[in-house]
Amino acid sequence: MGLTFYIFLLVKLVIAFTIIISYMNFIGKTQLTQFTAVDFIGNFIFGAVVGGSIYNDGLKITEFVLLLLISVTFMYFLNYLSHHVLRFRTIAIGESIPIIRHGRFLLNDIEQKRRKIDMLRVLSQLHCMGYHSFQEVYYAEIQPDGQLAAVKDTAIPPSEIFILRGQLFSTLIEEQGIDRDRLEEFLLNHHLDLSNIFLGEYYDDHLLITFKDGKEKSFDISAIKIKEEIEEPN
Repeated sequence: MGLTFYIFLLVKLVIAFTIIISYMNFIGKTQLTQFTAVDFIGNFIFGAVVGGSIYNDGLKITEFVLLLLISVTFMYFLNYLSHHVLRFRTIAIGESIPIIRHGRFLLNDIEQKRRKIDMLRVLSQLHCMGYHSFQEVYYAEIQPDGQLAAVKDTAIPPSEIFILRGQLFSTLIEEQGIDRDRLEEFLLNHHLDLSNIFLGEYYDDHLLITFKDGKEKSFDISAIKIKEEIEEPN
């Protein structure tokens, strides 16, 4: 292999670095903690394209660039779907899994998703957060990235996003004991157009809405919440 081969190798590496880092900056993900499952899949794709191409001296620079651009376009499309199509986001990235509510294990949810839940790891995470036992936890959920969120000695669980860019998160709404149809009726009665809403955060029986023009409003939606019956231990 002569000097020309190594020059082309260096050029390909520079091109690959430039295109991939530009893509990551464009989608706003330059830190490992920001990565989702889609991004990790993208890393394998980029690795295969770059690793399988830079040492192939029969592949022209233009063909190499085209391969990279096709890969970047494909990953951008997947990222777009994961941010704008809720069903795809649920499949590709996942959703939070409540495991404790009102101080009690949600055994049905835990059993249904036991392949995603490692109770030994959950307990270890609780210990790292300063909890000594499951008995100290009022509410806990596993986040899509595997991290644990827990609340101690309070009747108010962490906030949840009900609306994002005009789309309703049905699963999160139902988990909080609210019927989606009643919520849509509430929004309609208050002349709230989903297309004008950037973010709707649910916290302490209130829906905190941020509109796309930057204005904010808070609404008490406790009236449309399905009352939960909590059985007292014998």
